Amino acid sequence: MMTFKHRILVLTFLLAISFNQVNAGHKVANDTVKILWVGSSSTYCHDLPYQTGQWLEDYFAPRPVKTYLVGKSGTGFHEYLETDFEAQYGLKQGQTLLDKIRDENYDFVVLQMITYFIGADLREETEKSTEILVKAIRDAGGEPVFYEMGWRLGPENEIGRQLIAAAAKKHNIKYYGSCSEAWKAVRADKPSLELHNLPDSDHPGTLGTYLNICSMYVAFTGKKPKDQEIKLEVWPRFGSFDKELAGEKLKTVSLDYYHQVMPDWMQKISVMRTDHLIEKKTARYLQKQAYQTWKQNFSQLAN
Repeated sequence: MMTFKHRILVLTFLLAISFNQVNAGHKVANDTVKILWVGSSSTYCHDLPYQTGQWLEDYFAPRPVKTYLVGKSGTGFHEYLETDFEAQYGLKQGQTLLDKIRDENYDFVVLQMITYFIGADLREETEKSTEILVKAIRDAGGEPVFYEMGWRLGPENEIGRQLIAAAAKKHNIKYYGSCSEAWKAVRADKPSLELHNLPDSDHPGTLGTYLNICSMYVAFTGKKPKDQEIKLEVWPRFGSFDKELAGEKLKTVSLDYYHQVMPDWMQKISVMRTDHLIEKKTARYLQKQAYQTWKQNFSQLAN
């Protein structure tokens, strides 16, 4: 028969296991929740990884959240596995993406799944590299996360969304950021709500970024982001800011862990970011669309 002391020890042990499983949904390896984002400009624009990480702080508490970035502008991650690939950000000299995933102990690795790559001429490359990366992430003890990215209007984007969803099912992806699908839903319901900051139609704008953060929050938590901030930090449009002024400003600010490791050109545009307060009604609408899109199409993946 167990003594009272032994019962307390067993109960403490079981509670610790239960906390870890609920807190992260998979094996916990770090005191800090480490999230690596793999992608190009629609990943790093407006500091999407960093701002998403801030939203997730309460969910993962008491563990702090830190986000990291690796990739190159204008590329898909199939290129990151090529032997001659040179990253613009996130890799050390001589380090490969697979090295980084294997050695740096990430809880989650977010893969930027580009609709118009997998939905057009790069389907084979994208599917093959997805398989390699998903296996590498899980072998390293982490969980892959799909960031469904595609803001264009051509038919390849609908094909791409279908193929990304199929890949998620094939690889048992439990964390699916249905960003492109949410853009599609908003455009159909409220076409006057501009998600780009025109004339830039290649990257998410202020409202598009807010919708993406909502969608990624839902992907990680399975919860509607109804109590989240309606303030967003927004970059100036590419090429539209004073680079000399940005350089001077960099000399006077103390950069946080995320921005410290950015390349110089990214630090300059990021340091010129401004706070933008989203109108409450619009924020609530985008939060609702992000959650409903995920729930209707992808919530079953989390089960």
